[in-house]
Amino acid sequence: IIRAGYGKGNIDKKFSDYMTAAIKAGLHIGVYYFSYAYTVEMAKNEAKFCLSVIDGFKDHIDLGVYYDWEYDSMAYAQKNNSSCSKSLITNMNLAFCRIIKAAGFKAGYYANLDYIRNHIDQSKLKEYLFWYAQYAKYATISTYDLWQYSDKGKVDGVSGSVDVDECYISIAAKSAQQTKKPKNKKTYYVVKKGDNL
Repeated sequence: IIRAGYGKGNIDKKFSDYMTAAIKAGLHIGVYYFSYAYTVEMAKNEAKFCLSVIDGFKDHIDLGVYYDWEYDSMAYAQKNNSSCSKSLITNMNLAFCRIIKAAGFKAGYYANLDYIRNHIDQSKLKEYLFWYAQYAKYATISTYDLWQYSDKGKVDGVSGSVDVDECYISIAAKSAQQTKKPKNKKTYYVVKKGDNL
């Protein structure tokens, strides 16, 4: 799952490189956009910008496009005199996902346990994929499409620790080898700034 960009008009500098390498490797690919929105209109604009960044990769993105609004987003909103109520955060997630889905992508949102308990009304987001973050041996909740269960994973060719996830999204196999049942957890790496691929 690769970061496309963040905030108002910022493309991740490594997005194109990571996408090209992931496609070449035959990987299943998802994308996320880190939000600094504090109004619904800002979230809509981020979604539109995200679509412009991922334009041309539609046939390669099979794990979805995710809205990522979390603690840094909240801090930025508060600096701009927005309290960001549960209703507003939910509506920003909803606005982003609607635009992504309307463009023909699987749309989803990213959140941890604190956010789904206190800051997001999941009942309004049921039609979208849920990428859940909880670094634990077992997830506290039972309903999610992706589970980011650790930030201490190791991947050959990547220096340092990485985030790792279990995927429960129904996707077509990329090759005959990938149709075999995995012996261990299926993991997907979230590419971060500074990674040496």
